[in-house]
Amino acid sequence: MFKGLLALALTLGVTAGAQAQAQSETLLTDVTIVDVAGGTLAPGQSVLIRDGLIAEVGVDVTSASATRLDGAGGYLIPGLWDSHVHIFSSPSEPDTALPLYLINGITGVRDMGALWPIAEQRALEAGIEEGEVLGPRVILAGAWVDARPGSWPGMFLADTPEEARGVVDRIAAEGWATVKAYSMLDEATYLALAAAAHDVGLPFVGHIPERVALGTAIDAGQDGMEHFGRVAMACSTAEDAMLDALRTAMAEGAERGRLFEIMAARNRIILETWDAALCETMLDRMVDARMHVSPTLVVADFYTGNWPAPDAPRMRMIPAEVREAWGRPDFRLEAMTDEVRALAQDSIALDRRTFLMAHAAGVPILASSDASFANPYLFHGFSLLDELDLYVTIGLTPREALYTATVAPARFFGLADQDGTIAPGRRADLVVLGANPLESLSTLRDPQMVIAGGRVLDRAALDGLETTLLERGQ
Repeated sequence: MFKGLLALALTLGVTAGAQAQAQSETLLTDVTIVDVAGGTLAPGQSVLIRDGLIAEVGVDVTSASATRLDGAGGYLIPGLWDSHVHIFSSPSEPDTALPLYLINGITGVRDMGALWPIAEQRALEAGIEEGEVLGPRVILAGAWVDARPGSWPGMFLADTPEEARGVVDRIAAEGWATVKAYSMLDEATYLALAAAAHDVGLPFVGHIPERVALGTAIDAGQDGMEHFGRVAMACSTAEDAMLDALRTAMAEGAERGRLFEIMAARNRIILETWDAALCETMLDRMVDARMHVSPTLVVADFYTGNWPAPDAPRMRMIPAEVREAWGRPDFRLEAMTDEVRALAQDSIALDRRTFLMAHAAGVPILASSDASFANPYLFHGFSLLDELDLYVTIGLTPREALYTATVAPARFFGLADQDGTIAPGRRADLVVLGANPLESLSTLRDPQMVIAGGRVLDRAALDGLETTLLERGQ
């Protein structure tokens, strides 16, 4: 298992060496530590890493036994997180996905739905933690639950409150990190799922189902919601009417095509009925409930045809068979009506306006991309940096955007050894940059060094990963 990942690491000479380094000591010198939470800089620092953790931080840190690494005055930030990915949508996807994350300075990902059995996912997770596989930290949060027949293969299925409670028992027994709601659950089943998740002590995250109001999800204690469109819908004075239209159609047994038409018609209704005052009230409720949002705004690029050229490096690092599949007709694009296409730019603009309001109100944001081989033109690694750039374009400062990919995820996931700070006792997931990221996020595109769980990849090793992926992608 995972022979491709191990072979890639050994070719670069990083797995064995990095593992030895993680088990001994590494002293990183002459860096400026960036406090993303506070927006401050501490120049001339050294960081001692021992057994994969930060042991000491300061200007006078020394160690006679440590391997010394010169930070050359670079800027040290916590490693980035992508809080919504799918790395298990095909048998060999991690072989490409994991190095792509490291190349882009992403040292942690939360997988939100997989086509692999949980035992195989856990084996890969363990391989990374034990230093046998080179990759970012993985949180297995893909226990998605939907109504029959299910939107994707391999989902947990529940059509009644009783089934929902039984599904949560299975999810807890299998060791998943969360319970994830999906789109077609009815309200009674959804509410039972939320209650059962809380009863077993698992965070409750996921989609807001298409027949459930955002306010209902807030009251049910949903901890995190995936994707941003339902926030703009909740700012519409017609939210209840839109939900009722779908509820009625589903109760009458409408065909799938009719259901898609009803949901597609929501774009025009939202644009016509979006209300700023109502939006502020809803956002305040989200803030009070500490409901985190993984926006995945970059997904809009797929629907609007904002795709990279075939010869772009990110395209060439993807396996040829995946590129070929991305070039075929896609059911999601085919489901778009002429009206949806005509309104796309206005709908995107409204989502972005609402997103900026959400940020200003204090809604916790988790930077996320929805990257997957199953989602055309959403790239492991690269799309997370695109997402952060979008946040800045919309109106966040570089520091505020960085916060959504460093501090906010680590704290939301409740990790004992990570909280988005660079301090003793914290996991050594770090990135050295050549310029100050608080001034511009463009420096994220060219990390000088990436440290994942204490395993060090310098620029030469990162270049080696890129070269290997480009050669594979031919």
